[in-house]
Amino acid sequence: MLAGAALLAATGTTAGCSGDGGGDGDPDPARTERLRRRAADESRLLLRRYDATTAAHPGVADALAPLRAEVAQHVAALARGLPADTRAASPEGGAEGSGDRADAAPPPPGKKRGGEPVAAEPARAVAELAALEKRTADAHTAALATAPGELAGLLASVAAAGAAHVYLLGAMA
Repeated sequence: MLAGAALLAATGTTAGCSGDGGGDGDPDPARTERLRRRAADESRLLLRRYDATTAAHPGVADALAPLRAEVAQHVAALARGLPADTRAASPEGGAEGSGDRADAAPPPPGKKRGGEPVAAEPARAVAELAALEKRTADAHTAALATAPGELAGLLASVAAAGAAHVYLLGAMA
């Protein structure tokens, strides 16, 4: 676990996660907005999974807290630059469109948002969380091919952090 903490410290919390969605001279702002919204929504689903896992397994909450905090920052960075109405309209979008629903009640213990049960065993639940982190990081990486420069940099940074999370979660599972 000490090696995992060192890796977490080495990756930083949100290196490059300050994208504001503009200043790129993007020839297709509507496409960029769609990419940004999709990436924010994918990360928002991951954030909800962290919440469901910690609600179902409070014993892993302290270990997951730093990773969950980073995912919340990723959601906020990806949602930044989206029109306020589209941020609010995104599935489970938070207050002010941050993507972090501090005001939302967590799912009932043992349930993910959406009603699917979280695994009964904490190790299995963490392994499922790692799998979702990997799918989310892979989706952000795939989006790099069509993202304009500034958004591509943000997606690359968020995907790299997600890959580090997969490693750390694997060590916990």
